[in-house]
Amino acid sequence: MSVESRLDKLEEQHRQLDANQHGLAKVCADIKNIALTNQHDIAGLKIDVSSVKSDLAALVQATMAGFKRCDEQHKETNARIDQLEKRFDQTDMENRTRFDQVDKQFEQVDNRFDQVDKRFDQLELLIRQLIPQARN
Repeated sequence: MSVESRLDKLEEQHRQLDANQHGLAKVCADIKNIALTNQHDIAGLKIDVSSVKSDLAALVQATMAGFKRCDEQHKETNARIDQLEKRFDQTDMENRTRFDQVDKQFEQVDNRFDQVDKRFDQLELLIRQLIPQARN
């Protein structure tokens, strides 16, 4: 091979290397742009996540306050139910006492009716005894 052909071949390889180098530089620039875009997107996501965290924290606090209020209302309701049960028990005892008294009064009246009924039976017997004697 002649020197000129070798020189041509080296120049051709140099051009190819230069083209490859320019292509590699372009790919590196593209990769850098992609990395910068990703960094920008990640920064935006971090802001979004921190916003979501703060919203979530507020929501958790509101939910806990709601649960606390529900618990207080539950305790108040239980206290009211306890008071009503006591009043009901007291009223029930009073009513039972009154019913017992009324029941005793009915028994007394019933006993009086029995006594009156016995007296009527005695009178009826006396009248039956007197009527046949009066007919004679």
